[in-house]
Amino acid sequence: MLFEAMPKAKVQSNIISCNATISACEKDGQWQQALELLEAMLKARLLPDIISYNAATSACEKGLQWQQAAMLFEVMQKANVLPDVISYGAAISACEKGGQWQQALWLFEAMPMANVKPDEISYCAVISACEKGRAMAASFVVV
Repeated sequence: MLFEAMPKAKVQSNIISCNATISACEKDGQWQQALELLEAMLKARLLPDIISYNAATSACEKGLQWQQAAMLFEVMQKANVLPDVISYGAAISACEKGGQWQQALWLFEAMPMANVKPDEISYCAVISACEKGRAMAASFVVV
């Protein structure tokens, strides 16, 4: 990986190079590597920012890892990085893909309390999550 070659080339990694690498992991569905890089940033005393967390959360969403996305959402807040509409959208989408409609709905309802205005992606993801949840509930009722 090019990111790992940076120290050998005497190029210092920074928040921009880390975020770019996490974003590349997200686009390639490499959620494990995205989380490893986020952890490596902390060990290197590079504080992840909203871009770091959003890219890692999106990587988890694409990797169908809703639990990891939810964990990142909590970690972000504990690190005093305030979630934005992208953070919520990625976490809601991860819950939707993981069949966690209650969690998706809870996140969506928490947005106004956090002064974050839902966007089209947030609405679509929570609607899809509830629709899938209803379909699952209906399948249990059918005899």
